[in-house]
Amino acid sequence: MPVELDVTNMDGRLASGMFPEVLWPVSRGQPTLFVPASAVARTTEAIFVVRIRDANVEWVNVQTGEPDGKLIEVFGDVHAGDTVATGGTDELRSRTRVTAKETAPTAQGPSK
Repeated sequence: MPVELDVTNMDGRLASGMFPEVLWPVSRGQPTLFVPASAVARTTEAIFVVRIRDANVEWVNVQTGEPDGKLIEVFGDVHAGDTVATGGTDELRSRTRVTAKETAPTAQGPSK
């Protein structure tokens, strides 16, 4: 990620044209949710996950964050414990009745 920083160079260790490597730890103010990357569906209108609630399909708009292996961070109205289709697709239309089959949950979020 390109970043511009102003630094104090009192001892002159930094010279013009140098490219430093910076370790910049970041943290979230609150825990975030990870889902399988395959659970995130993209259309020209939206980015969403397919949540199954009371055997009905719901599209939940999300924003994606950082990937972590086969998982991706999501922000939106989806929460730990929600049943999420691992194969997110716009072919699963809202209010369609489905029967979910449980898969092994991930350590960081729902996966069904």
